[in-house]
Amino acid sequence: MRTPRCGTAVFLDTTIQIARLVHSRQMKDLIAQRLAQYDVRVTSSVVKQEFKRRLLRDAAYLLQTLARVGSYQGVMRHVSDVLPPKQNRKRNICIQVLETVDESDTDEDRTDRLKLYLRSLLTDGINQFEDMVDSVLPGCGCACANAPIREVRKYERYEFGTDKCSRAKGECGVIEFLRQNEARLRNIVGVVRGLSPKDKSIELRQAEEFIESVLADAQCARRLNPCSLVGDLLIALESAGIPVFYTMNRAESQYLCRALGQELVVRPRNPEKADEE
Repeated sequence: MRTPRCGTAVFLDTTIQIARLVHSRQMKDLIAQRLAQYDVRVTSSVVKQEFKRRLLRDAAYLLQTLARVGSYQGVMRHVSDVLPPKQNRKRNICIQVLETVDESDTDEDRTDRLKLYLRSLLTDGINQFEDMVDSVLPGCGCACANAPIREVRKYERYEFGTDKCSRAKGECGVIEFLRQNEARLRNIVGVVRGLSPKDKSIELRQAEEFIESVLADAQCARRLNPCSLVGDLLIALESAGIPVFYTMNRAESQYLCRALGQELVVRPRNPEKADEE
């Protein structure tokens, strides 16, 4: 893998990595055009953890739903009609996955194709994630990200391991990582504290509280499960040093990039719109 060189590297967050696999062909092409402008494309351990927790866990959910309802159309209706509003992100990802299956097929053909596609995501998704970039930065060394997905029963049961730092059996380097990034944490919390209440999202408020806690005592970090509580913050820290941050999430990234001195590029969800720099 090549080492990122200043000015030629771009960091890809979770939204971009997921979009590269399951969004529309037009969206994939737009992202590819943007990435072609850089010599090196990198991502990180917490992005890998979120990719696994969001996309791949949703693939397992869809496979279980398919086994229960028996058809592609039944799964689509379940996702559209049954998932509650508070699971809007899950619904959106599931629909994007389902729409990757060719609409010109019959329902029976789409059912077979969906079953095979979902299993391929679960058995090979992490390899695809890593192959899509030049480097996965170790960052905080997320133990949850490094836990393998185990196929217990083909098409039926898959074990992911925990997504809580406090329960992870593998080595987790988040405490030392946060200690090494104390200066950056102070820059970030300074920017967040200066925001007006309307600009401070729930995620930014959680990041502010988390930073205050770890600056007082870094040992509390793992107990607070930061990969799931303040993933945006950890990803921002892991991306520090990469000059360009590429995302579909403007809300938190615009302030985190400001604190870290990065250029922010936002891919709008509407493929008719150009990237915003």
